[in-house]
Amino acid sequence: MDNSISMEVDGGNATQNPENMERSETIEDIKKKKTKATISDVWRYFTKLGPGDDGIDRAQYDGCIQKFKAGGKQYGTSTLKRHLDRCVKIDFEDIGQTLIEMQNKIGALKIDNHVSRELFAAFVIDCDVPFSIVDNKKFRNWVKYINTTLGLITRNTLKEDVLKIYLREKEKLKSTLLAIPNRVCLTSDL
Repeated sequence: MDNSISMEVDGGNATQNPENMERSETIEDIKKKKTKATISDVWRYFTKLGPGDDGIDRAQYDGCIQKFKAGGKQYGTSTLKRHLDRCVKIDFEDIGQTLIEMQNKIGALKIDNHVSRELFAAFVIDCDVPFSIVDNKKFRNWVKYINTTLGLITRNTLKEDVLKIYLREKEKLKSTLLAIPNRVCLTSDL
């Protein structure tokens, strides 16, 4: 007598033999093990390593080679994102591409002209850059490339912004010196 059971039809109901049922279970197991599509942006910086000894999936950061648990509902991508924010070994090769990706995520990046003018004037002061840099065609092209809505300033506007910073810092220094209860002697060597 043969132990294998073939497919039988009883009153319209089909039953399978045990061999076919085992085969269908393994196909279902394989379908369950298929990996989901990675949606998070952190996967550009991490490499999936597969399950560890405890059965939890692992990921390795490409910058500092540190390994993290990253799988299932309990170990998602939040830990990986936090590590990206804190890691000092992040190596972004193309800052322009990173800015473009950030703008696409946030939408149109809003830049306040007053804040940008203030920051640029501070840059000119710190780096001893001449005011004529704003008239340079290459500089103007670069600023327009970064953000087309940013208003370009002239040398005179830059000079006024630098003078505003100078007067503001001068007043801060005066108030600090007035708050000191002792005498102060300032000398300079010309």
